[in-house]
Amino acid sequence: MAASDQVVADETARLEIMMQRHERIARVVPIAVLIALWIVVTEMHWVPPLFLPTPENLWSAAQNLIINLPSDLFASLVRRILPGFTIGISLGTLLGVLMAMNRLAKATFEPIVEILRPLPPLALIPLLILWLGIGYATHILLIAYGSFIIMVVNSYEAVRNVPPIYIHAATTLGATPRQIFRRVIIPSIVPDIIAGIRVSAAASFGYCVAAELMGAMTGLGYRLVLARRYLLTENIIVILIVIAVLSFSIDYGIRRVDEGLTSWKPRIAQK
Repeated sequence: MAASDQVVADETARLEIMMQRHERIARVVPIAVLIALWIVVTEMHWVPPLFLPTPENLWSAAQNLIINLPSDLFASLVRRILPGFTIGISLGTLLGVLMAMNRLAKATFEPIVEILRPLPPLALIPLLILWLGIGYATHILLIAYGSFIIMVVNSYEAVRNVPPIYIHAATTLGATPRQIFRRVIIPSIVPDIIAGIRVSAAASFGYCVAAELMGAMTGLGYRLVLARRYLLTENIIVILIVIAVLSFSIDYGIRRVDEGLTSWKPRIAQK
């Protein structure tokens, strides 16, 4: 019996290793195919360089842009995205949880949230410029508003989706409302909150670039404006690659934090 169990375990491990190998291949092949097509198309001059630059053009553009990259990253990430994102997710999470836990707070703030929620954040740019000009305050407020709307709805629904049986069980065991909030509600909503943070982080890059397109003199969006003005397609693509890498890196870090904080939560295994 023990021998047969060992055989089954060995076969399961072998299949798992094979599946991991296939997954790695599946991740690499599409990217490799796209790069190969790009090289063939550009080297054969099937598409003008204005629309699709060659790898050599991208490399040259990257070398030119790297000089200003640290200052642009500082302007976009540190001075715009970080404060706006932090303010937005903090206020949004607090208000969403408060609305879900308190009927008076819900009656007070829900109409305002429901009025603002369908309003696209980018539609506020002209009004924010009129009120605050084209400085950092406008950019931070735009990012904060976009993150706030995402998080207030996400955290509100997260609290409402806590299984009532958890609260009933804690009440039966004599837990106080404060203990229920700390020991039951907060752990239950953490996965949904982190999911909202991931969405807000990705959206913040979009709001930041859109804000920088409107009169900023620094940042990645500003470099996009210059590249468009002078028809430097290779610069545009390089900047988009930088934004994609940054966004992916931040999302990867949030996912690692999520796995550490919610390791107790069962997940469906992919087949």
